[in-house]
Amino acid sequence: MQPQSVLADLVSQLEAPKFAQLMRFMANLPIPRDALELPAAAYGVGDTELLVRKLGQPGSLGTWAATWVYQQAYLPIGFWDEISVVTFLKERLTTAKRDLELHPGSHSILYGSAQQKGDGYYIPEATEAFYYLATNIAVSLSDAAMDTIGDHFREHFGRRFAQFGFATPQSMAEAGPNEVRRFTLDLLNSPSSYYFVAREGRISVVPVTEHGLYLTATGEAATAATATSSLSLSPRGFADLEALVNSRATSEADLQAFFTEHPHFLLGLDDVHCEVRPHIVLASPAGTKLVPDFMVRLEDPSHFALIELKKPTARILTGKGEAGQVGKVAAQAIKQLIEYTDAVRTSSARAELRHSIGAAPFDPYLVVLIGRGSPNQRHVWSSTRAGLPSVQLVTYDFLLERARSSRARNEQALAENSV
Repeated sequence: MQPQSVLADLVSQLEAPKFAQLMRFMANLPIPRDALELPAAAYGVGDTELLVRKLGQPGSLGTWAATWVYQQAYLPIGFWDEISVVTFLKERLTTAKRDLELHPGSHSILYGSAQQKGDGYYIPEATEAFYYLATNIAVSLSDAAMDTIGDHFREHFGRRFAQFGFATPQSMAEAGPNEVRRFTLDLLNSPSSYYFVAREGRISVVPVTEHGLYLTATGEAATAATATSSLSLSPRGFADLEALVNSRATSEADLQAFFTEHPHFLLGLDDVHCEVRPHIVLASPAGTKLVPDFMVRLEDPSHFALIELKKPTARILTGKGEAGQVGKVAAQAIKQLIEYTDAVRTSSARAELRHSIGAAPFDPYLVVLIGRGSPNQRHVWSSTRAGLPSVQLVTYDFLLERARSSRARNEQALAENSV
């Protein structure tokens, strides 16, 4: 089966909320030769949901910008006959035209406003906008059907847009096919809902994915039922984390991106971890900006941990045995964390933290995730100098073992509660 056919089959299994997540992900895939690097913005305009991405090239001699507007149009697979598709898409375009006309800020949504970006240049308003119907529909339409939809768009929107077209997952995935396929699989493996199941005097909660509504009829009687299947509760992305840890080519940026997308693995570092926040900006006493990799809230809302990531290939200790000295990379991470601690103690930083996260931890816990080693051991660095905090040095093998144990417990609980 061709890769595009595989992706179409996977997308056809998504419910509407999951398809919306997929579209947001794909709308932010890198665009070749686009130097603006602005994320797509989601707008709810009446009954219409739009994703708007500005693209272009800034430069010292001039800049240009355009926008791509994606209107999401999700249609359940049972209605993918051509007549139903054409009727549905025409109705969605009519609704979008009405909602945009009624929205006072529609021009700003579509064309943006001039704003300053780094290095002294400005991003101008978009000079043109391109309109795409972003649908999950994976059947081919006849030329006549395509012309009907295109004529309906031009009749309603006239020349307001430079171009009209269709954006399917297959066409949008060309910028990153492997990433889109992996994201779609993760969506399919995440629960659609949770069912309460009563059996033999016990009540359990089972995560399921729904596959649609089915009707059966015999004579005058009809029955409707939703087909579901139960899901494994294994942590999403576990295989990817293992691959990153085992690869010598893995960079700190790779790990930062992975944990930003899969923060639940960092929650597994300690049972009291509750909420993960990446890239909290701190100001040092000297006024420079400091950005810890992650800040994690503990069960006590006034306490946080600061986590600094280093490569799995970095050595924690030099020398032989546990009596060895802290390695160079680990020492650099410890120095960074101590600088962060000094920063969070300043009055200005504490005021900013209260505004951004609702708390101002005076003495955060400090953790370095680094290197390989025993899956059951943490190293603790402490200094003989008064006033310097201790730092936990945690290996990636420890993190992987915590994830494996969590997966085993969840799968056992799911097996016990299955019906």
